[in-house]
Amino acid sequence: MRRRIYDAFKEILESGVRHHLQFNPLLRDIFGLGPPLILDATIKANKISRFEKHLFNAAAFKARTQRNKVRDKRADVM
Repeated sequence: MRRRIYDAFKEILESGVRHHLQFNPLLRDIFGLGPPLILDATIKANKISRFEKHLFNAAAFKARTQRNKVRDKRADVM
């Protein structure tokens, strides 16, 4: 019975099923999941922003490129 209910919600909500199962109190009650989990503010504060990730990856890419250039120069000398 629960499987049919879940399949019906899945068909209606499509890609939003996961989000609704996490935060929607009605769906959580229907499936017996308990109250919605509250994310701790410290967890959100520790998460690195998209821009910071971009800067970190750009710096890593630049360092990798420089390392490869040095390796190429050493290979030419030998």
